[in-house]
Amino acid sequence: MKFRTAYADEHGDAGYQFQSGSSSLFVLSILLPHRPESLLNRVIAARRQLSKPETFEFHFHESSAQTRRRFFESISDEQIGLLISVIHKENAPVELRRLGKVGLYVHALSGLVLRSPVAFEKTKLHLDGTGSQKEFVQSLKNEVRDKCRTSQRREQNFNEIRVLNSTHPLMQCADMLTGAATAQIERGQSEWLAMLPCEPYVWWEEKFRDKE
Repeated sequence: MKFRTAYADEHGDAGYQFQSGSSSLFVLSILLPHRPESLLNRVIAARRQLSKPETFEFHFHESSAQTRRRFFESISDEQIGLLISVIHKENAPVELRRLGKVGLYVHALSGLVLRSPVAFEKTKLHLDGTGSQKEFVQSLKNEVRDKCRTSQRREQNFNEIRVLNSTHPLMQCADMLTGAATAQIERGQSEWLAMLPCEPYVWWEEKFRDKE
């Protein structure tokens, strides 16, 4: 299956000041819709069924159980691909910590694409964000490309990476999937992802054990 668009969202932060509140986990998921327009329409339909205004946005950690159930029921017939990375930041080596936010995103993204059965050379990746993030996005593109080239897997590199606002329904879909994955990891709540018609293509937990 070849995907032309992908949507990524994250949970957790890129910091390592754990005593000051930095998250211990960084979860990044990539949504690969088989039929983007159909999935988009399902998200809009879920909003209408909940009698929400057109400006309403689905965000997993701000949603009630009823809202989550309606959302996942609405998309349960849609074929999607899903890649999930779980980075245990407390075990991250000093070398990665020094690279900051870009380094963490590169580690998560490149780790997923290099484990994926799907090639991304013709795929445009959308990251959740607003405003100008040209420097961050360019660094991300360059370094993920270099990781793929070093691994002799050039076909795994994204054709393009862009920032897309969370008002887009498919970015909201990525948020809900990332939240569902986080709930499963942190609290053992597997019922949300279990409502989807397929297993994740990749579920990768980076615990850095092989780097100790």
